[in-house]
Formats: sequence, structure tokens, C-alpha cells
Amino acid sequence: MMNESMMNDEVKVQKTVLNCGLVVISEYIPFFPSFALSYTLRAGSRAETEENNGIHHLIEHMLFKGTRKYDLKKIADISDRLGGKLNAFTGKEITQFYIKAIDEHLPASFDILTEMVMHSTFPEDEFIKEKNVAVQEIHEAEDNPDTNAFETFYQKVFAGNALGFPVGGKVEPVSSFQRDMVYDFYKNNYTPDNMVLAAVGKVNHRELVELAEQAFADFPDKNPKDFAFPQPTFQHQFFHKKNKSLKQVYVIIGFTGLSVVSPDRHRYMLLNDILGAGMSSRLFQKIREEKGLAYTVSSFTDAYLDCGAHLTYSIVEPKKVKEYCGAVKEEITRLKEQGITEEELIRARDSIKSFMILSLESRVAKMRFIVNNELFLKRQLILQEIIDNISTAAINDINQLFKHYLDLEEMSIFLYGGVRKYK
Repeated sequence: MMNESMMNDEVKVQKTVLNCGLVVISEYIPFFPSFALSYTLRAGSRAETEENNGIHHLIEHMLFKGTRKYDLKKIADISDRLGGKLNAFTGKEITQFYIKAIDEHLPASFDILTEMVMHSTFPEDEFIKEKNVAVQEIHEAEDNPDTNAFETFYQKVFAGNALGFPVGGKVEPVSSFQRDMVYDFYKNNYTPDNMVLAAVGKVNHRELVELAEQAFADFPDKNPKDFAFPQPTFQHQFFHKKNKSLKQVYVIIGFTGLSVVSPDRHRYMLLNDILGAGMSSRLFQKIREEKGLAYTVSSFTDAYLDCGAHLTYSIVEPKKVKEYCGAVKEEITRLKEQGITEEELIRARDSIKSFMILSLESRVAKMRFIVNNELFLKRQLILQEIIDNISTAAINDINQLFKHYLDLEEMSIFLYGGVRKYK
């Protein structure tokens, strides 16, 4: 077992790596008697193939359906008795299971979460039911215009790479999954060397490590794994998908963005805020307030381990799509040529700093923050570093980002809905 203390005046996260490869991290916050506890798997839909796309999401469902010690009813009973919130999510790069509870319930919370993550049994009858539920979830996503638009966009711009796969999978492969195949995949991939155990709140690190040592004593010695994803390429193209039931057009304009580890990622948040993140942004003022082209208009960034995407999004009447796209290009060109104002930078700084601070108020959010730092950055980033990076950003810094990114010659435009001829 290796202990790696990261405690100083600002960073209060402690880290221990067990012999089995499980990374244990925790941050002690004594001011309130509660905690958030999680297991995070270094894999999501990006670690899948065309044939098994959706398998991580289905496994996420199955881990609530019974373990070697508890059936699904007992899992629900224990969760309610603890008074906590037991939940999970599957993403493109990670899958996470977590619980919130009060400090006196750490052993019981650790037990139920570890049982679910490491010792689920996948009862055949529950597997059949949950597979049907997963298929219904896929259909529901297809019926949702927003979800359909973004999933189709990602499938197109990251074609040939698993980053473009929908997290829930597609109906055909998910419908063909067999219980034994999915269970074998789970046992082969849900191993301690492929996970991070994290806690934030009134949790003693030594106690957490002792619980983990006991639970994983029988696992062989291994080193922690790392991510291993094929590098994607952002494909620049114009494409559309018709849906005659929709009267409007969902328009996504996409550019290559920054990765989650880029040194410019926080200053790029200022760029995005000025461009289209709020009501005072350039796009909102131009598209909605000045031209009245759309009710909904925004821009945002999606950052991943080794790449990213920057998207503008709006819902527009078919006859106004060309004018809308022209207005977006015009505003980006103006920002590239004329730059931003001091007032815009000050407003964006205040907005981003407030967002970052308020977003870390909850135990779960803080837990995810230290987990992402461990998985992606390989170090614990403190909030003050982010604030300082944002506070010291100068006008020229943001103007240089505008000039370097958002290349109008290398963008993708996707139209979904009542599409008319655009080009």
C-alpha cells in the first residue's frame, strides 16, 4: 500500500493506492456531519465497440438489481434507512456510483456501495426486464428532439470513433445482449485497479482506507490502470436530418474545442461566456434581442480527455436558418477582428468565478471535482488556482483565443427537424 499525502494549507485531499490498484482519495470537511462516497470506473461509452455500445449503461442499471448479500428490495431498504441518496450515471469516459449519507453511516454506506459495484449477480429475470427498460430509454431519447439532435451531431462529427457513440447505445445491439456476455464484461472490467474510491465530507481517510483494505484483501496486486481511448478526429461538414413532425429546426454549429487538461481551458470559459453563455452574451443580444431570429440560443463547450468541441445551439424557423447561421458567423468574425471589451471581460470573470464557486457547494459536486482531478489531471487542483487563472486573464489573452479557435473554415453545421434547402 502506498500513501501519498497531499495535505497542506490549501489542498486537503489525501490519497492512498492499495496493493490491488484501487486509488482511494478523500477530502475532510468537518463543518457538517455528512459525506458523499463514490466509486468511479475509468470507462464509459467511449470504451465500447459498435457491437457492445450501451453495455456500460446497462451494467449501471444492473448493479441496483441484487448482489451476493442483498436483493434489489434490500438495497432499496438499506438506502432508505441510511437516509441517503444512492445513485449512478454513465458518461462517455467514466461511470460513477455514489451515495450521500450522514457520517455515522460510513461503514454501512461503504458496504452497500462496494457490494453493488463489486459483487452484483445480474439475476436473469431482472436482466431481461432491465434490458427492456434500457431499450425504452433509447426510444425516449430518440423521441426527444434535443437529445436526438445532439446524439446525431456527435455520431457525425466523431464518426468512426467511440466518442460519437450514444451513452445509452442503440436499439439493435442492446436488444441482442445476453446476460452471460454482459456479466462477463462486468467481471472483467469492474476491477479495483480500474476504479477510484472517493469521499468528501466528515470522513476519516484512515478509516476509509481500512474499510477498503478489508474489502479488497483477496484481489491480486496490480498497478492502477489509465485511460486508453483511440484518438478521435473532429470532422467538419454540413449535414441534416429530417423530422417532418417538427415545425422548427434545431441548429448546432460546432468547432474543435479544448480538452479537459488544456492549460487554456479556464480562460476559454471566458471566451464562451462572452460569445453565448448568457443573456448579455454577443449571440443572445444579436440573435434574440436585435434580430429576433430565435427564442433559444446559447453556446457551450464539451471537454474530454484528449479533445473537445465548442457548440452553438438554437431552435429556428426553417425559413430563417440561413439568416441565423449568417448572423452567428458574422458575430464570430466581428469578435475575431475587433476583439472584446473590458466591460465584457469583467462581466465574464464575475460570471465564471461565481459559477465555479457555487458549483462546488454540495458534497457530491466536490467529490466529483476531486475525482476528475485525480483521473484527468493526475493532481489535485485547488479552486483558488482556477480563480486566479480567470482573474488574471487579460483582454489580449481572450482575443488570442478567439483568433486561434472558432475557425469558420473548419466548422460543422447540423440541422434537425423541418429542414428546408440551406445550401
